Amino acid sequence: MSQNPVQWIIRLEAGNLKGPIDTAVVLKMIREGAFTGSELIARYPDGQWTFISREPEFYDVLMEALEGAIRTDNRKVQKNMTEETIFMPAPPPPDLLQRTGNFPQVQTPLPQAMETPTSGAFEEQKGEGTLELHSVTKIKKKQLFKVSRGPLMLLGGAFLLLVGFFIFSGGDGSADKISLIAPGKPGAPLPEAEAKKRYRTVLNHIEKDTFEDYLEAQNKMVALIEGAPSDLEMRSVLCLIYKELWPYAKQDAADIKTVSNFSQSTRVLDVTSPYGSFCEAVKLYTSGRYRESRGAVENLLESYDNFSMRPVAYEFKAELLENDKDYQIAVRYYEKAAQDWDHWLKPKVRAGFVYLQLHVYPTASEWFRSVLAAAPNHKAAKIGLGFSEYYGFHQNESAQKFLSAALSSSTRAPRPLESEAWQVQGEIYLAQGKKRDALSSAQTAFKLNPNNENARQLVLRLGGSDKINKGDKSQNNEMIYLGDQYVRQGDCLSAQAEFKAAFDMDPKNATAALKAAKCLWQLNQTYEAIEWLNKAIKSDPKFISAYVLQADYLSQRFDFNSATQSLNNVSRLAANNPEVLRGMALLEFRKNNMIGAINYGLRAVKIYDADIDNYILLSKANLAMAMNIHSSLKKEIERRENAFRDAVRYATKAVELDATSTDAQTAYGHMLAVTSGTDSGVDYLTGLIKKYNYSYEYRIALAEVYKEAERWNDARLIYEQVVEAEPRNKKAWIGLGESLRATGFNEKGLKAFLNAAVIDPTDGEALFQAGKLYFETNRFEEALQQFIRVKAMNPNFPKSNYYAGRAAFALGHFDEALKFALEEKRLNPGLADSYILNAEIHSAQQAFGECASDYAQALKLRPASAEIYVKSAECYRKAGSLEIAETMLTLAMDRESGYAELYREQGALFEKKGDNPAARKSYRNYLELAPNATDRKEIQQRITRLGG
Repeated sequence: MSQNPVQWIIRLEAGNLKGPIDTAVVLKMIREGAFTGSELIARYPDGQWTFISREPEFYDVLMEALEGAIRTDNRKVQKNMTEETIFMPAPPPPDLLQRTGNFPQVQTPLPQAMETPTSGAFEEQKGEGTLELHSVTKIKKKQLFKVSRGPLMLLGGAFLLLVGFFIFSGGDGSADKISLIAPGKPGAPLPEAEAKKRYRTVLNHIEKDTFEDYLEAQNKMVALIEGAPSDLEMRSVLCLIYKELWPYAKQDAADIKTVSNFSQSTRVLDVTSPYGSFCEAVKLYTSGRYRESRGAVENLLESYDNFSMRPVAYEFKAELLENDKDYQIAVRYYEKAAQDWDHWLKPKVRAGFVYLQLHVYPTASEWFRSVLAAAPNHKAAKIGLGFSEYYGFHQNESAQKFLSAALSSSTRAPRPLESEAWQVQGEIYLAQGKKRDALSSAQTAFKLNPNNENARQLVLRLGGSDKINKGDKSQNNEMIYLGDQYVRQGDCLSAQAEFKAAFDMDPKNATAALKAAKCLWQLNQTYEAIEWLNKAIKSDPKFISAYVLQADYLSQRFDFNSATQSLNNVSRLAANNPEVLRGMALLEFRKNNMIGAINYGLRAVKIYDADIDNYILLSKANLAMAMNIHSSLKKEIERRENAFRDAVRYATKAVELDATSTDAQTAYGHMLAVTSGTDSGVDYLTGLIKKYNYSYEYRIALAEVYKEAERWNDARLIYEQVVEAEPRNKKAWIGLGESLRATGFNEKGLKAFLNAAVIDPTDGEALFQAGKLYFETNRFEEALQQFIRVKAMNPNFPKSNYYAGRAAFALGHFDEALKFALEEKRLNPGLADSYILNAEIHSAQQAFGECASDYAQALKLRPASAEIYVKSAECYRKAGSLEIAETMLTLAMDRESGYAELYREQGALFEKKGDNPAARKSYRNYLELAPNATDRKEIQQRITRLGG
């Protein structure tokens, strides 16, 4: 018995329904030219609506029909294209180099405000106006685009069919994401008249403010720049196009590289140009560094009054303000941008949506209607007007009209906006009693944006399921995409939820687990972050990045053994991988082994010489090594100077590779402070703060430079600015606590440390600093409690056992103190502190032989310290080894002849030997060097007793 043929329902552009009809009939109608590809189709009786061009059964026939239509009616096509591309440009301003008239000059200052996000990108291009579609064979693509060229982009149904396929081709869910195109090598120079003509066409596309026009603008602008590679204004317009396409882009490493390299090459042409600065702001924006992007835009507006991209900079700042929910000021910038570049529809559309947020519905409607008067098919404006009718005026019928017209269009709008449009349409259907249509719309909304909570709730209310199909790879990819978007917006809480959901759908998706771990780490959930890296490694045992990141996190928690094990595991997979070598270098750096860090870093550079993080690490390691060389030997002095030179060289290289890298710039500023003086570093970082005035990282770097120079009041002022603007900045609270402690504000310092501890309960640093403050103010019981808490949080925290032992020793708990000292010695056998503490405890217990032995071990680890030699001499003297004690004091004298305690011990040694005159002289030297010594009265009595 034969199966019943598949039947279909078709919704025409006008909204009329046809069907149910068989597949064969649909194919016949396509061949006869009845459909253009913009119609919606659904299986009868319970299929989901989709564009007919998206159905694999009909795609090839549609393509063939389209190709035939183009070949037989090409003249008509060209006529239509000519009629549709009559533009009315604005009057040309005087300073646009007589090229075009679309960017008027303005000098009106506007109020300052805040920061934030967005996104966009493009498809591979082989020639001007030519798009590559991945799901079509290369032969068919070349034939089709060769015939259609520019006219195809404006050919009614042909255009809709191609865009519909490009956007909605099924599969892995990534086919609707594009890849950005970078200009190739410069070609033959374009004649000036031709360049003007092409440039005007690009600007006309931008003015229409649709995805399809931005995509076409990119194709044409890339070709244009290849013919005029040094034109800074044109290059800045391509940066604008990159920004507008970013929400539609894959936003992968290739896209990021495209924007980064093009921005850098534009900046290099003229570092003082506002056009290069604009591209730099776009680069920061697309990399998710919204605070820095906002600072760059505001610096651009403050520094350059007369440049053609000023209206675009207004719109850019308005976007950042809108995303920061500063709507009142954002809308003023949108209106200013719309006023200064009247033909550009984007600021008008965005102004409409901001007024929706402000619930000023009449004004919102006015903006959307003004856009539709200029561009009747503008999808986002139609959706916005539908929202105005629905939310503001409760006109469901009118709202449905606008939303249906928008959603039946095959042109594109950002997925969150389309999702809300489908959701509102579902709400309208529900109000009309059309539950089946309501559920279908709600499901479409939820699929477009799984983060649309209103859509999810509507699906559940209508009896649908909010469970995501684990076999739906497109949903998995969409979760990753949404998670990446949240990361760029600084919302790691939402991002980690998306990444976890993606991993739950596909337990083999190691990348999702790694991304979840990164966000969890940012949220201070360190244990869970490391556990998610274990999941990533388990799902993909060859995932190198997961091993390296795990070692990084473990070493930050001072678990060096586990970090080493993780790197050893991955080195068996890829011994000479530069990422692995950099991971080893970072581990050695954290272990304070600068020579090892430099050696691994240099090995990584030989394999891959463009790793910015590696150059930053090499600079820091060389700087640290140079600062730790104190010998006066010629060889050591030369080694120190070479290390300083290398620190400068590597820091400079990192900044050259990426001048917008916060880590590179802060490393460079720190290097300047050490090698050229504190003021040099301060001036450099102050300049960065002025340029990126919303970046807290540069302020913290400046405060750290002040702190290292012991300019505590200056450091305190900067830290106070940061914690006031960003109250959850743990690093700033700890720095503020240190600065307050150093300037005598102990209680305020303690409060700052405790604030930091609340922000991150898993990190022992804040409690450790609080414990030190208690210890320094002689509150030993409270100090001991804090250090024990630190040990409970992280048993590997450096010096927690040492300070716990110190506190116990001060309380007279000698046995407990010895246990802490032994534990510190076990964990950090290369540190002298635990041996010194042991020695002091043994000295207090009058076990002077053990005391001397402990100091001997400490001297092997810290031979440059005069203090240790003096304390060692005291133990040897009390143990009766006077000659060894005298030798220790001689060595101390060689290292620091002005060390007061040396002369007190020397006096005691001479007194023990019976040399009273020498003893009196030594005691007098001690009192001269330490006139306020606490034991001054006792020493004076000794001098008197010895005949002084």
